[in-house]
Amino acid sequence: MTEADDSARERAIRAELGAWLDAEWSVDRPLREWRETLVAAGWAAPAWPKAWHGRDFSHAETMVVSRLFRERGVVGAASTGPRSLAAETLLAHGSDSLKQRYLRPLLTGEHSWCQLFSEPGSGSDLAGLTTRAERDGSRYVINGQKVWTTLAHTSNFGMLLTRTNPDVPKHKGLSYFVLDMHAPGVEVRPLYQMTGEAEFNEVYFTDVRVPVAETLGGTGDGWRV
Repeated sequence: MTEADDSARERAIRAELGAWLDAEWSVDRPLREWRETLVAAGWAAPAWPKAWHGRDFSHAETMVVSRLFRERGVVGAASTGPRSLAAETLLAHGSDSLKQRYLRPLLTGEHSWCQLFSEPGSGSDLAGLTTRAERDGSRYVINGQKVWTTLAHTSNFGMLLTRTNPDVPKHKGLSYFVLDMHAPGVEVRPLYQMTGEAEFNEVYFTDVRVPVAETLGGTGDGWRV
């Protein structure tokens, strides 16, 4: 596209979004209601595919939306921090079923997420993790520990990396799951800081059962994911 085309496209987006905000946005509108409206219109994550609440916008087009939101003081979607990582991972590697269940609540803020990667002996060597997931029919049984998990105590779901095959090179034996943080066998213990706050946590798994359908990518694809 030429510079003139880019400029025309920016004007078109600003005109469409500006008119929509005039009709829909109010600082007094309940947050959850507003974000549901934002998602339904495709403005919550315009770079996402149209099939999954977006508009297939390019990076440049998405920046136009972001600038107009800032100019008007508009509250955006709840897709920052671990939510953003979870959303992009689901978009890239999740089944349609997982996308259907988890993407919209990520944007509205209904669900919060954490990242269950680091372990006491493998913080800087992620592929050396030892938390195990063993197949039992239609589920995996998970045992092990994670540490320094930010906001695990307030999260609904976690992005969990485990070892499903201990007999292959360490980067090849990992699998990636969506974990319900309130599932039986999940225990979150706070790590208190000098301030007395506990933003970080240890998370223990004792015979936690996770459906095979909650795997992102295939079994053994955890490092790729």
